[in-house]
Amino acid sequence: MKSLFLLLLAAAAAPPPPGAAPPPGGARPPVLFVSPMGEPFRTASREAGLELWFAGADSDGDGALGADEMRRDAARFYALLETDGDGEIEPSEMTRYESEIAPEIQLGRGPMSRREIVRMRRDDEEAASRGSVLAGARYIRGGGGDRYRGDEDLEGAGRFGLINMPQPVMGADSDLNRGISAAEFAAAAGQRFLMLDTDRDGKLTRPELLTQLPRIDPRRERRRRG
Repeated sequence: MKSLFLLLLAAAAAPPPPGAAPPPGGARPPVLFVSPMGEPFRTASREAGLELWFAGADSDGDGALGADEMRRDAARFYALLETDGDGEIEPSEMTRYESEIAPEIQLGRGPMSRREIVRMRRDDEEAASRGSVLAGARYIRGGGGDRYRGDEDLEGAGRFGLINMPQPVMGADSDLNRGISAAEFAAAAGQRFLMLDTDRDGKLTRPELLTQLPRIDPRRERRRRG
């Protein structure tokens, strides 16, 4: 059973080959879900992608994710990204992530600049200091306090996952040296677990996460893609 799940996981995460023909008979193309650490899952719906990621990360099968499970799942994905064995996800490996593994998050943009990464982290920290349950994720300060961001505020991977972070792998680069160690990735997993744990009970459940999926206007998304 576990081997079957791993085969399904690989099929869901793999991007379609370049130049692939559209689905036959007018079938709908797969929908992308991006996990909190940046792993892509392509299924029939964003909810199904979330479910596939959740089932794999829930290592004890109890229907809830703890922080340790989140970090273990992050370590599994990190091993897929860090291919040369030098202990860091380097720019060349980041380019592979952005161009081959999750190309949809780019939509014509180049790699994130240092300034964008600093701004993204500042937004997260400011939201966390205000007690927003989704620290930095789809919340902005408005006249009456925080309000939900519309999908026009979502960028990159933020349109496809639970956290409004344009490039979630690069977002783990805490020292901004353009390389990501396993320790940095694990620390980011712990921080993102806290962002998503809206009821502060130390675990993530499917219903809790489903409420945090972005509300995407399909017409606006089609316009984005041109």
